[in-house]
Amino acid sequence: KRYRLIAKINVIDDGPGIKPELMEQIFYPMITGRAEGTGLGLSIAQSLINQHNGLIECESEPGCTVFSIYLPLTDNHGQ
Repeated sequence: KRYRLIAKINVIDDGPGIKPELMEQIFYPMITGRAEGTGLGLSIAQSLINQHNGLIECESEPGCTVFSIYLPLTDNHGQ
């Protein structure tokens, strides 16, 4: 389904970045790059965004990680 309008939300972090070997798996449950991480946060976020017909993408390099969230907008008539 195509939407006329979407909202784009960028979440930007200036930390060490995500290891390249984890990039293809970061939205899977139980995947984490931190010792104290549960590996559930991004999986849950992706699930919630998908339930709203949205999309989440990630780009990462040392010093800059950007998660882009795209959510469709509808008017008062559900269009």
